Amino acid sequence: MLTITDVHKSFGNHHVLKGVSLHVEKGEFVAVIGASGCGKTTLIRSINGFVVPEKGSILFDGQPVEHNNIHKLRQLRKKVGMIYQLFNLVERTSAQHNVLCGALGRLDSGRGFLKSLLGFFGKRNIAKARDLLGFVGMEDRLHIRADKLSGGQKQRVAIARALMQDPLLLLADEPIANLDPKTSTKILELLRKINQEKQLTIVTVIHHIDFVKDHFSRVIAMKDGVIVFDGPPESLDGPTLDDIYSGEETEESPECLAA
Repeated sequence: MLTITDVHKSFGNHHVLKGVSLHVEKGEFVAVIGASGCGKTTLIRSINGFVVPEKGSILFDGQPVEHNNIHKLRQLRKKVGMIYQLFNLVERTSAQHNVLCGALGRLDSGRGFLKSLLGFFGKRNIAKARDLLGFVGMEDRLHIRADKLSGGQKQRVAIARALMQDPLLLLADEPIANLDPKTSTKILELLRKINQEKQLTIVTVIHHIDFVKDHFSRVIAMKDGVIVFDGPPESLDGPTLDDIYSGEETEESPECLAA
């Protein structure tokens, strides 16, 4: 499904990724952990081309990720859904319209794309959006504006929007960072349900170690731009965690976070 080999990335003088290699099989539910600035966000944004590595290769679904080929990046992004910490919804439109916008991710430029861009999504897409909102527990919020929803509800809409494009891989960048513990648990349970019922590969950047141990089947830990742990969550004992999180935290480059 996904193979990353010797990937390097710097922002100015800050060497964020220092030869990262990783393989993810189809259907895995993976957590990526580590202190702030260790390269987690840079790594997952390299997968869908939001960040361009200086060295190394990424193979996804049998094809190399060509970061400098706009056409091939567009084709790649049809297959890779993204969930963000701050939801990235269109606040003044409804939950249903936000989910429908996910259909744009799987359309090529042309008549169908232009019609959808203008808001004419068609009956099939509308039915699918409603089904997905029901799947994530938002069937009673179809026509509620996004800015009227709670944080957990917004993230559910964002998840449905990502599913709307029929991805093969779902990347989640701190999806529970702005949520309370109870809501965080429900969101991670939803992602686990998606992973199991839809057999969708999910890679999630997350800080909360307790949630990692309770929900994920595989954990990848990064420190200072390299992978220092790759295994089941039950192997994350105290000394291992102390080593992963030891040292001073730094911030990843603004160029990465804004990519």
